[in-house]
Amino acid sequence: MTIDDLQGIEYDSCGRIKYHPELHFKQKSPWTEEDLEYLCKFNEFDHLETVALALGRTKATVCTKLYELRKKDLIKHYKNLNKYW
Repeated sequence: MTIDDLQGIEYDSCGRIKYHPELHFKQKSPWTEEDLEYLCKFNEFDHLETVALALGRTKATVCTKLYELRKKDLIKHYKNLNKYW
């Protein structure tokens, strides 16, 4: 299944996919250590939209989480965790 196969996909004024329950299945659930490791390892190599879809969250949520982790200086910690990825 591709994004084009899903019904009801809408985009915001910035071109980001709006919340869709089939794509953003982990939205509003707590971030796991595995999620954080994935985010910190792959955000610099892949598009944020792709990372967000892999994590089941919106791009805006992923951007917010990255901002919080950078502010707390935790990116390197999760990137080097090597526990799940």
